[in-house]
Amino acid sequence: MADPKIDALKQVPLFSHCGDGELRFVASQADEISVEAGHTLIKQGDPSDTFYVLLDGAVDVTIDGKLRRTLGAGDFFGEIGMLDRGPGTATCTTKTACDFMVMSHPQFRDAIKGNPDLLSGVLQAVAERLRADSMDRLS
Repeated sequence: MADPKIDALKQVPLFSHCGDGELRFVASQADEISVEAGHTLIKQGDPSDTFYVLLDGAVDVTIDGKLRRTLGAGDFFGEIGMLDRGPGTATCTTKTACDFMVMSHPQFRDAIKGNPDLLSGVLQAVAERLRADSMDRLS
């Protein structure tokens, strides 16, 4: 029988290299939530302790008050805070009603601990986002 959480994770590029066993473990670590439009999930400068995988809807990402991107189904955010538990580097606000798969810091740590490919993917995503945001600030 198909598991909707595993099917959703298969659509997320970050998890595309994972096998069914790894996806089953990641899915077991995640919770599912729904959030209405206009809700701030991460605020730039405030501590961030949740990793979000957007299953449905749209999320605006702003840095220093400027819209940087709008995320859609299959995108994820909050990974930077998962690595160092530091302050949010951006503000993420639901543009529409959204469905998410979420992990707390301990859940995220457990999900990546035994999966070097997943950790590598997260680190690559962090580097790409930080570089893009840094270059955008220069323009």
